[in-house]
Amino acid sequence: MIRLCPNCRTERPLTEFYCEGNRDGLTCHWDLSGVEISEPGAASSPPAPAPTVPRCPNGHAVGEGDLICPVCEAPVAGAIAPPSPPPPTEPPLDTEPTVIDGWRLNVRLPASSSVRECFVAVRERDGRQAMLTLYAEGSEPDPAVYEAIRKLPRKCVPEILATGRWGDRAFEVAEELTSGNLSELVVSPGDIDTVRQIVEQLGRALDAFSEYGLRHRDLRPSIVLIRSRHPLDVAITGFGSARLSDFDLDIVSPLETTRYMAPEAIAGGVAAASDWWSVGMLLLERLTGGACFEGVNEQAFLIHVLTNGVPVPKGLDPSLDLLLRGLLALDRRKRWQWNEVRAWLAGEPAEAPARENDTPETQTGASISLSGKTYRTPASFALAAAEAANWDEARNALLRGAVAAWAQEAGFDPILQSGLRQVGRALELTEDLRLSMALKLLNPAMPLIVRGNILTPGWLLDHPQEGYELVTGPAPDFLRKVDPEDWLSRLKMCAGQCVRGHASWTLH
Repeated sequence: MIRLCPNCRTERPLTEFYCEGNRDGLTCHWDLSGVEISEPGAASSPPAPAPTVPRCPNGHAVGEGDLICPVCEAPVAGAIAPPSPPPPTEPPLDTEPTVIDGWRLNVRLPASSSVRECFVAVRERDGRQAMLTLYAEGSEPDPAVYEAIRKLPRKCVPEILATGRWGDRAFEVAEELTSGNLSELVVSPGDIDTVRQIVEQLGRALDAFSEYGLRHRDLRPSIVLIRSRHPLDVAITGFGSARLSDFDLDIVSPLETTRYMAPEAIAGGVAAASDWWSVGMLLLERLTGGACFEGVNEQAFLIHVLTNGVPVPKGLDPSLDLLLRGLLALDRRKRWQWNEVRAWLAGEPAEAPARENDTPETQTGASISLSGKTYRTPASFALAAAEAANWDEARNALLRGAVAAWAQEAGFDPILQSGLRQVGRALELTEDLRLSMALKLLNPAMPLIVRGNILTPGWLLDHPQEGYELVTGPAPDFLRKVDPEDWLSRLKMCAGQCVRGHASWTLH
């Protein structure tokens, strides 16, 4: 069974939640969670012939057994007019160009996001060419963000030429930069000079953002545009997810979830340090030539990032190793920002968190099996159980008491043992949510997950029944005892906000 991506028209395996197919030379990234499951090859099957519809001599449809047409009263006399020709497989080209606020759309650019479309547009009154972004309904940027963007140094961002609404969709028109984007820039691990140029320019831009409390929240290669390559000059665009904030951590649901987002951003938070993580991911991808993402399942990768962070490759130049460890610190409070990056650029001493070492699975102690593999630590079992392919087996093990019995036999913390017993008996919650909470107990660094999907506010809106139970159900105290960041409490607050804004949830 597969899902047919409506964006790139390729058949995708059920393990993909965001399409990893190719469209116009870029990864598609279409959200597949709402796409129906179908048989392989269904897309190439010829369409079934249209049924023959009885018609009168004048072409009006008539019912079986009608002798007189109900429209024109012409005698049917058993005659059946030939069916209308099927519609063409592709609509005819529109002879009238689309014009939005005086800007004529000329060329659609390759899609890099499922919530926006980009076009090369021409202003009709003077022929100026620019880039027009048309946002999906419900995915529009905060209008206050544009006021902050206009105050930023022009070197940091393209000039915003127009904003407004076209029908039910928001749009923006920005200066066109024609030298490509960061995804097209080849950077070798030994090219420290180019790395320094990228870091300095992105760093100065993020520092300018922070002066106005601007959090971009969606840095990715396709929105870091290149003004010139020699010398390198880049600018940041794509502010559809941006927010203004004066707090260290706010809770805001992301419009999209991407592999470049910081752990706290994936879980529904936004912090000043979040964009600096994205800079680290952009550099990591450039320095490895994309090898850091090859063959990864998007959701499994994000879960691993939230739990263990991103491993920095070995063998890099020591200065690059230091930079990546600083930018990709899992704890946002230890993550490098402009002060540390500026010191690194100046060659001054700087400290970064030590490299995270993978702890090998111990070969002693009580074990539990899942899909034929043996696990002896709570964290490793929780990561494996969170995968969609292992979910049902892990849930059954929890409900029949096997997980709690393993925790007792292994001599885990008594609070953990008690929590597993309580959550296994929490009949007021769905079985999936009980396993989600159990995995959170076993590995507190993990977010709440259901069938391989991270429980963000966006997930809650797509699953109102489970979200309702999470909001109205009890918040187990034992979860807070083992979870200093209290993700559950914060998620419940997010869910409450979703409930108040969602008509399908009615609280009694």
